[in-house]
Amino acid sequence: MKHLYLLTLFLCLGINNSAAQQITQTVRGTVTDKISNAPIIGAQVYISSAELGAKTNDNGEFEIKQVPIGRIKLRVSIIGYNPIFLNNVELNSTNELILSLKMEEKVYKSKVVKIRAKRDKAKTNNELVMVSGRTFSVEETQRYAGSRNDVARMAQSFAGVQGADDSRNDIIVRGNSPVGVLYRLEGMDIPNPNHFAAAGTTGGPVSMLNNNVLSNSDFITSAFPAEYMNASSGVFDLRLRKGNDRKHEFLGQIGFNGAELNAEGPITKNGNNSYIVGYRYSTLGIFKELGIDFGAGTAVPAYQDGSFKLNFSDKNGHTTLFGIGGQSNVKLYDSENDGPSLFGDAGQDFDYKTKTGIIGLSRMTILSKKSFLKATIGIQASSTETILDTFTIDPLLDKAPFYRDHSSQGAISLNSFYQTKFSARSNFKAGFYADRNFFNLHDSVYRAPLDSFVNLTNFDGALWVLKPYAQYQYKFSEDLSVTAGLSSVFMLLNNSYSLEPRGGIKYNISPKSSLALGYGLHSKIAPFRTFFEESEVSPGVYSTTNENIGLSKAHHLVLGFDHMLAQNKRIKIETYYQHLYNIPIDSRVSTYSLLNQGADFGIGLIDSMVNKGTGRNYGIEFTLEQFMTKGFYYLVTASLYNSTYVPSDGMRYSTAFNGGYAFNVLGGKEFLLKEQTNGEGRTKRYSLTTDFKSLLNGGKRYTPVDSIQSQLAGEVVFDQSQTFASQFKDYFRIDFRIGFKIQSKKVSHEWAFDIQNITNRQNIFSAQYDLNTGELQESYQTGFFPVVQYRIRF
Repeated sequence: MKHLYLLTLFLCLGINNSAAQQITQTVRGTVTDKISNAPIIGAQVYISSAELGAKTNDNGEFEIKQVPIGRIKLRVSIIGYNPIFLNNVELNSTNELILSLKMEEKVYKSKVVKIRAKRDKAKTNNELVMVSGRTFSVEETQRYAGSRNDVARMAQSFAGVQGADDSRNDIIVRGNSPVGVLYRLEGMDIPNPNHFAAAGTTGGPVSMLNNNVLSNSDFITSAFPAEYMNASSGVFDLRLRKGNDRKHEFLGQIGFNGAELNAEGPITKNGNNSYIVGYRYSTLGIFKELGIDFGAGTAVPAYQDGSFKLNFSDKNGHTTLFGIGGQSNVKLYDSENDGPSLFGDAGQDFDYKTKTGIIGLSRMTILSKKSFLKATIGIQASSTETILDTFTIDPLLDKAPFYRDHSSQGAISLNSFYQTKFSARSNFKAGFYADRNFFNLHDSVYRAPLDSFVNLTNFDGALWVLKPYAQYQYKFSEDLSVTAGLSSVFMLLNNSYSLEPRGGIKYNISPKSSLALGYGLHSKIAPFRTFFEESEVSPGVYSTTNENIGLSKAHHLVLGFDHMLAQNKRIKIETYYQHLYNIPIDSRVSTYSLLNQGADFGIGLIDSMVNKGTGRNYGIEFTLEQFMTKGFYYLVTASLYNSTYVPSDGMRYSTAFNGGYAFNVLGGKEFLLKEQTNGEGRTKRYSLTTDFKSLLNGGKRYTPVDSIQSQLAGEVVFDQSQTFASQFKDYFRIDFRIGFKIQSKKVSHEWAFDIQNITNRQNIFSAQYDLNTGELQESYQTGFFPVVQYRIRF
């Protein structure tokens, strides 16, 4: 029936567009040197799919009008620089395509000119990333089935990356804890950019990052360049789009992530400046305000967020003001449920609120044709408010307080760097990050014998973290280049520090193949709340016994092979080894390690930790990818890995994130259905997109219950000698997405229907031990889950 429906749709709409008048749009932007950011004058920008072109002016700007919409192929060339090839870039009817293109200067070693395969899509924005990195586009976050317009969920399709569970977008990179992921926005390190987020974690149920205002960004999974500090597993280096500086454009959208309005355009009529701003409110929150009941009681998540970027350009550089912010709240009240609770835990009333705000001001100044300076100052803050009460039978009779948290933390940040190009062969970059972190941490638990709350944390204060770095790149030839750098992290709370060498080498075996080797020593500060956790050292006397914890550290070694099978098709293989040490563990004999924390709504902390734990991750990854070509793309990834740790009992165990393997297959196809002109001369273009994703991951690990000891004790007792030795059955899911788009000159409409877990696979989320039956009671993750989205641009 599905095939018959699609065939009928094609026959009704038709494929013939020969009589239609094509809809056109403008393509414009800037071309600059990749290292110095200086404008490149006289570069030839040619759109081969339309046989149109232009040259850049004295400011490196170009403009090409009357380009037919759809997928375009663009080439940028000039003597002395490697050409840029952009294939199958989408050009919409209602939005000008504004490109910021950066060219890499050639290194000549002879008069022989080599023509290399086009591999720009496989590179990162950051020139110094040699291995384990890739750039991703906003279009990919919108297109990939199951990604929910979320950059983190989209990244779960890449080799070496998998999600923790359906309810959150935490990512596990090569068996590492999600705590080791760094989010950087416009050059500024930011806190957890998710709604319902807990301090110290990096994931959440819904992202605050609005992909409609994001630009192409980098994702790196190992051996990062020197400029990325306080990260041990992955880096999202995110950028916001520059708004259109000549015309106002608008977008409206409603879908899973919320109802959304975006606008962009020039701030003044005459001047090279622009704004882009977006606002979103949760869809379920809107329905609740309208009185629509989904049968979930009080458990309706409400959230809202906003993003903006103001850009002011001049002949010497540009100034940018940017920010994101959001708030969220949810009530999980079992006392208000008539039957079994669908959300939260039985016998608990839980009220949770979060707020996050980030704002930054940056200035990039071109000092010469070979160097520039950039500085950013910003402030960030986040807060949580938690109220948890418990009851056994009747909440009116025995409801009792249990936990309270009213905390906030943030930072005033300053970062700056200087970058210069000595020649086409070598360049240098040096800078620093200085963060004044401030805290107001107050949480407590109710102790019935005392009939009062006892503090877990009770701290008001601030601390400095300083992170200077320097890195150098040298190109011996077009085929061989090396990078070397040194990072450092100084935490002045307890004077702990780390000096971290970084380096990489890349060799082009042939015009189509390359080998790369990367190494780095990386450190990570424990979640700040860890340092201020209070413990009772004697009756009535409390102390912060974790205050002297040092930095966790890890050696990363990666070897990669990249081969272009064709113009837009490649194979990539990487193998890696990571040695983790100085990991905070329990000072007493136990199996606790901070390596197992982070994929939940909080960090499980204990007192009296010491930096004596170790860990080990190693594996191999395979990627087969065809970038979008003639409307078709696919991505196949396979990862085999092992992740273990050694806690204070001296034994080696699997980490909580040691799934063992992960496989992904995804792809999609675009179809141009029809382009027609009505009697008034107005043209409409109809297109259809289909996207598919299938993933198979090793099951989630857990510690088995000691049944005999549990029955004797009358409570659940885990077999610590088998910590994380057991696994649930494999996680398997198939997602499918179909989209339909109608474009005219002034407005475009897009509908998308995303069916997640189309086979309704019952993937296990957790298992609770029933003392009465002696059996494990399994709970499951999201089953069949359809998501509908509508977007309008004008």
